[in-house]
Amino acid sequence: MSTLVYLYGPPAAGKLTIAERLAELTGARLFHNHLTVNAIAPVFEFRSPAFTHVLHRLRLDVFATAARVGVDLIFTNSSAWGPPDARARFAAFAEQAAHVVADNGGATLFVQIVAPQAELERRVTADSRRAHRKLVDVTRLRELLAEHDAAPLHDDDLIVDTGELVPDAAARRIAAELAPRRP
Repeated sequence: MSTLVYLYGPPAAGKLTIAERLAELTGARLFHNHLTVNAIAPVFEFRSPAFTHVLHRLRLDVFATAARVGVDLIFTNSSAWGPPDARARFAAFAEQAAHVVADNGGATLFVQIVAPQAELERRVTADSRRAHRKLVDVTRLRELLAEHDAAPLHDDDLIVDTGELVPDAAARRIAAELAPRRP
């Protein structure tokens, strides 16, 4: 059975850095947020209904196909969506992902990546974020965090605090959680 490791958290929490290390440790394929965002942004206006529709359809199709053919995936997603109804829309997409994976024979492990706001603000301007056209504006980060519901999606989600763990240790913690699920 394949597994979708769904890493979520605010911008600059370290999701992609952890995902890259987790892919090295586990052999799972990395399908991060900005692969799809950056592929679609030149065609559709960012956050427009058409953009969101195609983005979600593409992601869900990849999740379903990977589960059906037995490919383990690591996916990263920001949990700090802009209004309106940010938390409801974020949670609804995460649930759609879990359902499409389950419907195709896989399982989903939700992992919330968190860090103190001061650390997020320090990291958000890093040059490494520019390579994937990520958010690099502290003011915009603060706006998103002011509206952000930081509660985990589910009571049993694994929570990793990157203010306390370096990326390698965080990836190892997630890999240890995955170990009993893998053949």
